[in-house]
Amino acid sequence: MNKNNSLRIVIGIILEKDNDNAVLCQYGEKGLEDLQRLLQREFQELNWEFVVIRRKDFPSGNDVLELLEYGADLKLEYNLDFSLVLTELPLKSSFHQSVQAVPSAVLETAVISVSGLEDSFPESERNRFCFLNQLILYCLGKLWGLSNSVILEKERKNLEKLSLTWSEEEKKDALAYLLKIADPRLEETGLGSKLGSFFFYLQVILREFPRILRDILVFRFWQMFLRLGKIMVTTAISIVFLFLSAEAWELGAALQTPWLNFALVIIILFSSLSLYFGQNLHRVASSHKLKEQAVRSKCVLFGSVLISMLGFWLGLFVLSLGVIYVLPAKVLLNWAGLRDSLPCVHFAKIMATFGVAASALGGNLEETDDLKTVLFYSDEV
Repeated sequence: MNKNNSLRIVIGIILEKDNDNAVLCQYGEKGLEDLQRLLQREFQELNWEFVVIRRKDFPSGNDVLELLEYGADLKLEYNLDFSLVLTELPLKSSFHQSVQAVPSAVLETAVISVSGLEDSFPESERNRFCFLNQLILYCLGKLWGLSNSVILEKERKNLEKLSLTWSEEEKKDALAYLLKIADPRLEETGLGSKLGSFFFYLQVILREFPRILRDILVFRFWQMFLRLGKIMVTTAISIVFLFLSAEAWELGAALQTPWLNFALVIIILFSSLSLYFGQNLHRVASSHKLKEQAVRSKCVLFGSVLISMLGFWLGLFVLSLGVIYVLPAKVLLNWAGLRDSLPCVHFAKIMATFGVAASALGGNLEETDDLKTVLFYSDEV
């Protein structure tokens, strides 16, 4: 370990206290050292510290969302950079038949199940820990924004040797990300302690903007609408109603004003805020003190909702434009009360914006857990 380097990454391993699972009981003593040694060798610019936290209030079920939020709360409580929640129970899958681990880049937390490891590696404890470390490395790669992460090799003969399968380019990307993480947090500086809530949020956004934007852009926004049925149904009904309603076309014709584009932006913004606060996403990773990590998570969450709304608006705009060109022009002109040409782009903007407003309403009808699953999960392993 580089003793002269003050930059450090602190990762918490969160376990249930008094748990008698053999893998969980022995991992902190026998398996964790190999992982720490590997990360220290690959990223010598940083000091790596692992903290094993055993809690009596550990959630008793296998609900991934509950475990993720639990780990995110402890990350703030113990001032960790990342938290890994290890459980002996098989995890409840949302998108696949079975799941062993779920990383969440938004919460900087991952949930990992050790269920089945003893059966998979009955003869070799070291192979058991090596595969668990591979699983942890895979999750850490997802938390650090790497698309490929670590290749999981459960069946290879030389499983006892833990290795990192990232390319040099991926290592550089991970190191650049981690160096930002290792910087002193805003609340740890003299400036942070003097700022009020508004200026604290503003300062975090200014200094963390590239990383916040990176985490937002990593989010696959189309999943929000493909996997949330009530949003799609509400939007589809609204769009069909608008296209078949003469009053909607008359309203669109009356709204031809230079201020329209500004009004559309405001509607999309308020639709995003409605969904964000309506689903209580602002309470995720909350802290009674102002903390940079909590503010960053909230910004990434709201940014993910906003970019989803913008992407959805764009999709509805293209769809509406196509439908307008297909429908008979004479009928639409009559409905809109126009005589000459039909401003197709203008009406497509109107339809798409009303569709986004309807999707925000549909989103608030969704189960909170369904929306959180789409927003929080970076992957299901």
